[in-house]
Amino acid sequence: MSSYRDIEGQLRGKTNAKILILDTNNLQFYYQHQDTLPPSDLFQPYDMVFIPGWVHAEYVHHTGKSEYVTSIPTAIHYIDEFEDYLPMVGYQDTRLMELFRLASPYGEAQRFFGQYRRMPADELPDDWIELFYEQGFTTRQTGALTTKKNAGEVSILTLAFLLCSHYRDEVSNISIATSDFGIIALKKKLLCEANSPSLNLDVSPVPPLSYLSTDVSLFQAIKTGIILPDHIQRMRPNPKSSIYVEHFGDGSSALHEAVVDTPSFIEICKNPDKYKIIF
Repeated sequence: MSSYRDIEGQLRGKTNAKILILDTNNLQFYYQHQDTLPPSDLFQPYDMVFIPGWVHAEYVHHTGKSEYVTSIPTAIHYIDEFEDYLPMVGYQDTRLMELFRLASPYGEAQRFFGQYRRMPADELPDDWIELFYEQGFTTRQTGALTTKKNAGEVSILTLAFLLCSHYRDEVSNISIATSDFGIIALKKKLLCEANSPSLNLDVSPVPPLSYLSTDVSLFQAIKTGIILPDHIQRMRPNPKSSIYVEHFGDGSSALHEAVVDTPSFIEICKNPDKYKIIF
């Protein structure tokens, strides 16, 4: 695993760093289609790829995915929630706890934080992050595999805001490689609270956070000539919810949020001057 010291050594004092935070759903897609979407093309725009520990736990049992990650030709950093997040908020447990709480969508997490929200920092359990991971998420057991529902997404969003706060002069863009629509609403909620007294992250009103959904990856791959529209039927066979912009001849545009079937998606990808996939 990487450490805060490694990240600090590589990022502090840099400018225009471009970071990708990778989620398991996109990793699954990229792994399945690596013959068509080579890692050398997919990850070329980024200086660093960050994988939170709770995301790593979701795929580490899968040898193929683990080997795929090691093949990514960009600096890979595995970020440990227990060791590496606190330094980015000045070792203030209550601020990190509030950030985790706001990034968490479900009742288990909110019930967990309800026990501690008004507790002084010096009375918090030293292992509260580990306890949150154990108690704050729905647990699924499939054979010998244990998974924590939404833990990866919560960790990704928390990390994204920590990076925007701690490295605001160094980072020019943080792309979140996920296809989970829920992260959009959670990001909006976090942004409303990011500079509140309880968090005080000093985050820009328009932080450099973007989404790299699988639809965005396909749209960009066609636009840059990595794949042809004919490849899409195999890679995106079913309708999916999508967010895209349609541009009109008078300079105006419309933002669409709709379920897009495969033929319609192919037509969008064939016309990059008229359309732009957002998610």
